Amino acid sequence: MNDYDTFAAAYAAENGNNLVNAYYERPAMLALAGDVAGRRVLDAGCGAGSLSAALRERGAVVTGVDVSAAMLALARRRLGDDTALHVVDLRDPLPFAEGAFGDVAASLVLHYLEDWEPTLAELRRVLRPGGRLIASVDQTSS
Repeated sequence: MNDYDTFAAAYAAENGNNLVNAYYERPAMLALAGDVAGRRVLDAGCGAGSLSAALRERGAVVTGVDVSAAMLALARRRLGDDTALHVVDLRDPLPFAEGAFGDVAASLVLHYLEDWEPTLAELRRVLRPGGRLIASVDQTSS
């Protein structure tokens, strides 16, 4: 896991406007999400809150989680105090009730995990029956 706390501001500035994130991945995630008005959405690995902000602008009630407190501080500046944001490692149990969310957005975060199984089980647990996992991963080879 990268330590985003050490370079959160630089990463957020790059991520907000780069070609892949701003013009390909984020619009694709929003298209997959469709109409989210009134839906409770968990933004898993929300970073500085770009996707959370876009989902909220479309009427979603967004909760964001990220492993980096520094990234969440940037998200707080963007989203304000009325958006629930939590420091959470996606490898650990989530601090939410079963069925708490209609959707989970996991944008470019799952590929950081060595073992997806416990994380996917937790995401499923916090989704209500019929809820949706909307995910993207980075397929760049190293």
